[in-house]
Amino acid sequence: MDQALTSLKLKELRELVRPEHRVAILLQDDPDPDALGSAIALRTVLGRNKQTTPIFSFRRVTRPENCNMVRLLDIDVAEARTDELRSFDRIATLDVQPAYFNDRLPRVDVVIDHHPGYPSGAAAFEDVRVRYGATSTIMTEYLMTAQERVSERLATALVYGIKSDTLALSRRATEEDFEAFAFLARLANYSLLRRIERPELPLSFAPAMARAIRRIRVDSGLLLLYLGVVERDDVIVQIADLCLCFEGVEWVASVGKLGPNLVIAVRNHGTGRSAGEVMRRLFGHIGSAGGHRNMAKAVIALKAWRQHQGSVSGAAIESRLRELFLAELERANEPADNRASEKHAL
Repeated sequence: MDQALTSLKLKELRELVRPEHRVAILLQDDPDPDALGSAIALRTVLGRNKQTTPIFSFRRVTRPENCNMVRLLDIDVAEARTDELRSFDRIATLDVQPAYFNDRLPRVDVVIDHHPGYPSGAAAFEDVRVRYGATSTIMTEYLMTAQERVSERLATALVYGIKSDTLALSRRATEEDFEAFAFLARLANYSLLRRIERPELPLSFAPAMARAIRRIRVDSGLLLLYLGVVERDDVIVQIADLCLCFEGVEWVASVGKLGPNLVIAVRNHGTGRSAGEVMRRLFGHIGSAGGHRNMAKAVIALKAWRQHQGSVSGAAIESRLRELFLAELERANEPADNRASEKHAL
């Protein structure tokens, strides 16, 4: 931890944001755990509360895990309006930078973030550490340097922020991220963390899940499960996580229809081909597809699927996806020169 830098930044921040100022904290659209944890940490650093320093976002929290976090940790996120933001003495952006908002942001006074690619000089106070894996790490350093008391609630939020942005310290995690995580770990509530990370499944999904599970089969290490129509996309993701625990399963593809889209969640053990690469190759040209080594997702409009495959019936989707995944995963066993010359088409 660069305590000298953090001490200097802390002093600058407290000089800019005076006790009499009304402060708005603005997060990116549909805020993630890193942003939410960082926001309540900034309140603690400034000695403020919900009334004096509200948290805003132009788009509400929607991901089920993040909704759980907001509910269980009592984090209020109000809908942002440009005119209302103008009325505050100071505006702070956390885990995001002003250019992201275009003309929705009237001005900005404080920027704290870890994302690269934005121009500097947009605010009177800036602390952008692109080497760090999470903004929550920066805010934890502020708390440690200021010797602030970190409550169980705040520690839980920051632990989850670091964990989610660094994939449990496995992606772009630095020594500072590990140090911040270690400091927070002894203070966090892990029962709450488990509840946040495992959103409750709706009871209405039980019959569909029972029907799908009766059709489980494993082909060459692949378990593909078609769930039919679902109410929430997290149902698809949670089933993928669950099925990866079965014996002999190396890859899981969990599939469901959500509104006008076909949603495919993929999981593997992270020891072979990248799940994100596989999804981009298979579906990147007809929908949104990508992810990381051991988890990935694709969202394809049913209209686009019908145009390329001719049928959106459950049986046809399940059969075609099984065929596509098995063929793609088989490529891992082919000689490299064969793969290089192959032209892939859906």
